[in-house]
Parts: sequence; C-alpha cells; structure tokens
Amino acid sequence: MGIQREDRLEMELTFRSRHVPVTDSLREYTTRKLSRLARYLPLVNEAVVELKQEGGENARRFVVQLTVNCNGTYLRAEERGPRLLPVIDAAADSLSNEVRRYKEKVYRSDKHLKAKGAALTGKAAVPEEAEEEQEEEAVLGRVVRVKRFPVKPMSEEEAVEQMELLHHDFFLFFDADADTYALLYRRRDGDYGMIIPEAP
Repeated sequence: MGIQREDRLEMELTFRSRHVPVTDSLREYTTRKLSRLARYLPLVNEAVVELKQEGGENARRFVVQLTVNCNGTYLRAEERGPRLLPVIDAAADSLSNEVRRYKEKVYRSDKHLKAKGAALTGKAAVPEEAEEEQEEEAVLGRVVRVKRFPVKPMSEEEAVEQMELLHHDFFLFFDADADTYALLYRRRDGDYGMIIPEAP
C-alpha cells in the first residue's frame, strides 16, 4: 500500500492507495475537493484519503474512504462506484455533510453552555497530538489486518459520540472515569453495551 503525503496550509493530506496510481492530477483534484472542509471547520487539520480498486488492478469498482481529524475527533465517509472521480466527488460531499453536522452540533453545545454561564476555554478536552491510524497487513494466522491507533482518555458520552461519528458498531477507548480500557458496542435493541476487562 503506497503512502504519499501532501501538505497544505489548511490541512495535511495523506494518500493511501491499493491498485490505484496516485498521479499528480489525481492528488490535485482530491485536494481541491477537500479544501472546502477547512472553510466549514478550521479545526480540520488532517485528512486521510484511501483509494482502493476491488478485485485487483483489472477490476472496475473503486472504493474511496475519506477520514478527517478534527482536533482529535474523527469524521469519515466512504463511497463505491465504477468510476474513480465521481466516487471521490460523492465521498467528498458525504464528508462535507458530516463536517457540517458536527460543526452544528458543536455550535449548539457551545451555545447551550454559554447560556448556562459556563466558562469555555475553546480547548479540546483531550491532548492535542498528531493522531493517525496506522494499518499493516498481518501474515501469520487468520488475522488479515491490524489497525493501530492512539487511545485517549474520554468519558462514556464522548466514546458514544465518537463511535457514532465513525459509523461503527463498536469502539475501544480508555474510560477516564473508571481508569481502564473499555469496549463500547451497539446492542440490537439500539442501546449501548460496554465490555470492561478485569484482571484475574
């Protein structure tokens, strides 16, 4: 999997590709499509563009996944289709909608806190570190992919919000209140459950 980086004043773009050549024109096209995200939300400081062709180089179905790091919160969109550029357009539009919804939610939350007279510092409640998911292929056994990511302390409410933003059915996090790792998952009834490991 090739990884190429492109730096911009607004954000850093990381390209990951499988069976898709990342040409200069493709990089410029994608960068132009994602540049508007910085206008919607200046806190977007990193974007990962994953390009894949299903079935190998001779396949005609592309998968585009876009992930942005918004000051420690990840937003993601994924689209599929037979032509690469329209799939990039669709993924960029979906991600723009995610960013707008996130911005509106943050705005409503801040407005609610101000109405209560809460002192807002404008700083994130988590350490501001460069966080990038790193994936690598495993060769042995039945594990076909390993995904590594920084685990930061957060509350149960923050974990639920992050899981929903990523559209996942489970989310591993470090529970700041319980001072332990916990696995949050979605139950069939629509509620959430948590798995907390205990030492023997």
